[in-house]
Amino acid sequence: MKIAIITRSQNGSPKILARCLKSMLSKLGHDSFIYENLASVRRLSSYENVNFKYGKFIWGIYKLLHKIEDFLFFSKLKNYDAIIFSETIPTMFMKSEYDIDKVKKITKSKPLMLYEVYYVGNAPTMVKFLEDNNDHSEEVFEWHLAVSSTTEIKQTPKKPWSQIGLFLEDANLKPCKKERLLAIIDFERKEFKSTREMQIRVLEELNIPYICLEGKYEIEEIRDIYRKSTFYFMQSNESFGLPIAECLSCGSLVFTEDNSWPMAWRLDENPTIHGPGILADCFVEYGTEESLKSILREIVATYDLDNTPFEVFNKFYKNYPTFYSGNLNALNESLISIQKLGFQSK
Repeated sequence: MKIAIITRSQNGSPKILARCLKSMLSKLGHDSFIYENLASVRRLSSYENVNFKYGKFIWGIYKLLHKIEDFLFFSKLKNYDAIIFSETIPTMFMKSEYDIDKVKKITKSKPLMLYEVYYVGNAPTMVKFLEDNNDHSEEVFEWHLAVSSTTEIKQTPKKPWSQIGLFLEDANLKPCKKERLLAIIDFERKEFKSTREMQIRVLEELNIPYICLEGKYEIEEIRDIYRKSTFYFMQSNESFGLPIAECLSCGSLVFTEDNSWPMAWRLDENPTIHGPGILADCFVEYGTEESLKSILREIVATYDLDNTPFEVFNKFYKNYPTFYSGNLNALNESLISIQKLGFQSK
């Protein structure tokens, strides 16, 4: 198949997922191209429907300035067998962001798919949010591709969605010997500011060097930091948390205040919505400040800069292999299902 992947131009998880998907499609023998043109899709919306804060006149000028660019982009989409979006949820389903019906009309009903860290049907609170706001439901896409089969709840993949994992093997992310202990404190979450302050206090008290992520980074720039790290500190609950996967790929232990925070990483057969969960040993749950001090002292006392990163990676891969090597069989079966729907290139 010939597949167009559409994502954001800004650095972030959607762009990384798009790159991982392209690598997986190549492994399966399919041709694909990444278009960082989600802004073009957004410009399909009228001012009355789009969430734009600068007024109708500016929106009109903005669309006019990109008219040729957008025309050329949508013309190219007609040459593909399927279109896969890589964008966050709920944004991709929000009518105030994207007019999916216009995309279908322009592309003459080519199959539209969505690749995200989770399947929207596994997040009941998100489904309700979309329903309450009269936004698109999951039916707006012919197929859903998800990194994990667990989010708020866990389900067995079945039509119209597949768990295809995350292909980080081609991203040059792998465990390596560390030069020193180095903790990464993830970007600040305002509602969890006290957690961040506590983590910094403990690290400073134990004389463990740390980096607080802030501002913007190029993808390889932040990955260089991940490669050097030994500890990664979550700041809040995550539906998946791409940095978790990237840090574990580099052999960095992941610290979480609560075992419910890394939702998609819970190994329970029947996890509850935002409920506690069983995590693999590559995670460290600490709970309280005193507990974190005690746990860190114990880890530091036995940490081997040469060997521990590889031990962490092995635990990660043993429990979550598709979060590193992807699930090529599931992706292949998804594309076969799409082909069976009878879609053909125009």
